[in-house]
Amino acid sequence: MIEKRKTVIKNRIKKALIPGAIREKKAAQRLLVSVKAQIADTGVLDRETLFVNCADTDREIQALEQQYQELMKGKDGIQVHFLFNLALGAFVQTFLIAKHNKADCDNKLHIMVPAKINPETGDVKLPNPEVPKFFDFLFVPDKSNIRLYLYILNYHFDEIDLTTWSSFAPGSLEADGSKDAYADYRGFKAIEYSEEEKRHGDEYLKKIGVTGRYVSFRNRVAKGGSLGGVRNGDTSTYYKAVDYLQNNGIQCVYVGLNENADELGNGIIDASKQYDAMMDLYIHSKADFFMGDHSGIISFAQLFDRPMILLNLPYFTMSGDAYGPTFVERDLLLPEKIFDTKNKKYLTIRQMLEYEMTYPEYKDLVEYYVNNGFVFEKNTEDEILSVVKEMLARIEGTFAYSAEEQKLMDRYFGIMQNNADRYEAKWCRASIGIEFLKNNQWLLD
Repeated sequence: MIEKRKTVIKNRIKKALIPGAIREKKAAQRLLVSVKAQIADTGVLDRETLFVNCADTDREIQALEQQYQELMKGKDGIQVHFLFNLALGAFVQTFLIAKHNKADCDNKLHIMVPAKINPETGDVKLPNPEVPKFFDFLFVPDKSNIRLYLYILNYHFDEIDLTTWSSFAPGSLEADGSKDAYADYRGFKAIEYSEEEKRHGDEYLKKIGVTGRYVSFRNRVAKGGSLGGVRNGDTSTYYKAVDYLQNNGIQCVYVGLNENADELGNGIIDASKQYDAMMDLYIHSKADFFMGDHSGIISFAQLFDRPMILLNLPYFTMSGDAYGPTFVERDLLLPEKIFDTKNKKYLTIRQMLEYEMTYPEYKDLVEYYVNNGFVFEKNTEDEILSVVKEMLARIEGTFAYSAEEQKLMDRYFGIMQNNADRYEAKWCRASIGIEFLKNNQWLLD
């Protein structure tokens, strides 16, 4: 019976702390707390009964213990935090939130537990492996430290605070949409470059052809058929806006990794063809603003508190996706219009919100739309041009709503806040492009 009990506990520890088995934060947190309690009750915390041998010899154990003691100098505890490393947005936003809360973290060792990692080889795929380098107060497992990571979990498990599992998770922070989870993030920059890093970054910008002011942009090109492509935009719809910006002395830099991207024209600087993970970050730090479809890359702009234009948004409440810091005074959005082919009419915002509350997960929502005759209409080149003009005017301090425009915006935000209060539904707190709203006032019915 004792051996069976030890096996059960061993398997639960493996499921809880070896990433890949963790899929849902609340269930994972309950599991972790339960595991810790069971281990404390049975006293089986030793190298023979745990799920993996983190060291081959006593000498290696001693060496790892010395590394651990060095790591713990000035610290009085260990906390573990979930790191969703399967999507860029949530991955980057986790570091942003951790940095914002760093003042409360200084006396703890913070171990990030990736959603997917091979504990034997230390292989871990990060959406951008350069991001963790700017957050050295966090312990992120990789090939260089995997043995130490496993050693801590094996030999110091009783010292770990498991209740902090979701404390840096954007989904947890955003859970109650009736409140602005990022209200005190205004003006916050999660990364500050050294002078040497700035020099290196500026040399890279010069190398790719940047000579002055510029914006970063990216259309979403992720695969996934009719479901995955709903948020994907076409670069050709950006060209009018690109021409307008260039005529105003502002260059356009296409960012991200160019695996499936279209061929670009119109004098666009295609940094994606000279992709460098570190420089992909740096580009956003100096851009006037970012424009692009809603995807994980918006989180780079958020790291540096840069304005954003979010295009081809198929939902308002983000339907399970993390959205990170978005602000009415800084950011703009354009939603996709959704046409109901059965009833021959477009959905209003209220109707879209009803569907989003019924199907709170993105995949389920889009699957319902696609399977029931709803058609998503992408933003047009003229709509994108209008919202770019608005953003530029905002940045240059020449923008102001008319009285009638302010009434429209108040109606829009009233609809969104009412839905948030009713359902605690999070929502993207960017302003909707005013020309788009004036031309589609029926959305507010």
